[in-house]
Amino acid sequence: RNAPETKEEIAVSQQIPFGDTLAPLIPYAPVFLFVLLFTVAFGMQVVNKIRSARHMMVAILIAFFAASIPTVLNYVQQGTRQEARAGPEEVPRQVRVAPQSPGSVVISWETDAPRVGVVRFGKKPLTNASGRVYIGNDQMSVRMHSVQIDTLTKKQPYQFEIMSGNTWYDNNGKYIEFTY
Repeated sequence: RNAPETKEEIAVSQQIPFGDTLAPLIPYAPVFLFVLLFTVAFGMQVVNKIRSARHMMVAILIAFFAASIPTVLNYVQQGTRQEARAGPEEVPRQVRVAPQSPGSVVISWETDAPRVGVVRFGKKPLTNASGRVYIGNDQMSVRMHSVQIDTLTKKQPYQFEIMSGNTWYDNNGKYIEFTY
């Protein structure tokens, strides 16, 4: 059964979602609101026989400010949705923590494009205040990154995160952890 047979089925099959109908009109909402509010304010003044320029100007300003609210809210909403996303070429891969000498480790990783590598490192729990920032590879943009961390304590849990480009990377929202 492919084609609708009754009038009800035809009516249901031709319905367009309400949101899709109004979507093209959304940019014109402030203009419509301004015209509506101005017409109401002007109509009230005509009914009350108030024809002073000052009252007319107040009506125009109120209508203008009220009509600008949807536009301002739209810009605020769009601003909160913008995110800076790192390109796949700067995402750290093959992150390793390797013992270097007594009391030190080397944290290393790779990126597909040359970037300056930075590590924020500290004892668990890591915070912005307690963590130290280490810049690897003499502050050069490279693909193979390494940072040496010294003065570690045995059996102490540590945490870190890596900055590549302008983005901090961790382990799915949690700091990368290891115990020395």
